[in-house]
Amino acid sequence: MQLEDNTLYYIYDPMCSWCYAFEQSLSLIQKQLPAELHFKAILGGLAADSNIPMPLDTQAMIQQAWQQIEYTVPKVRFNFDFWSKNTAYRSTYPACRAILAATQQSSEFAKPMRQAIQRAYYQEARNPSLNEILIACASQLALNISQFSQDLLSLDIDIKLTEHRHFSQLLGVSSYPSLRLVLNTEIYTIPIDYIDITATLEQINNLLNSQHKTIIESPCIRECSLNNEGICSGCFRLMNEITQWAYCNEYEKQAILNRAQRRKILLTKKPI
Repeated sequence: MQLEDNTLYYIYDPMCSWCYAFEQSLSLIQKQLPAELHFKAILGGLAADSNIPMPLDTQAMIQQAWQQIEYTVPKVRFNFDFWSKNTAYRSTYPACRAILAATQQSSEFAKPMRQAIQRAYYQEARNPSLNEILIACASQLALNISQFSQDLLSLDIDIKLTEHRHFSQLLGVSSYPSLRLVLNTEIYTIPIDYIDITATLEQINNLLNSQHKTIIESPCIRECSLNNEGICSGCFRLMNEITQWAYCNEYEKQAILNRAQRRKILLTKKPI
């Protein structure tokens, strides 16, 4: 996976309760995102595979987080029966793989699968750390369940999850949910708010406006003449760099200017 310019990345885990609390804000952000920006969801992978029952202190910590979310985020509610009806495991990788397995059939299944897992976990008190529960969640969607079941346990999906986790580290993410905006190869941390998205959208738009103000202008000085090497004596660009300039993004334009500057130094350097 590589960084893509003009992209808002959402980094999350389907079994992260704060990610569940962020769903409504996320939906609003996507609807109001500037048209020139792309949106991509990345799976961070909160907890590795484990068949060891979750320690009681960890269970208590998560239940306290649920209580805090209910207190601070309107309309978000949890089914605390989960803790008496299930053997809880600190394992979210299976749920992450389930989303990738669903996406393997179509990218349109990513969001419905995420929401099906969250509904099973937080509302229906079922355990998405178990593959049988994940398959039951997938059965609610128009998926090929046989194919989904195979993909869920496949090496290919496991590799893709590893790629997602490493990419989230490249983005500098250590907690979920997180938002990162990539503009001109720079990575910006975008604020998260579970109730009011105003500050989030303001920072996104401010960063976009700032980028627009620093648009790189053409270095042409109207002294156009190509030497024997096909280098313009005025701007020190090659012909293909001149003709393609208007179609390049700011990163590509800066790279052209850097190459032109090196040519200028070489061509104008006086012999000793």
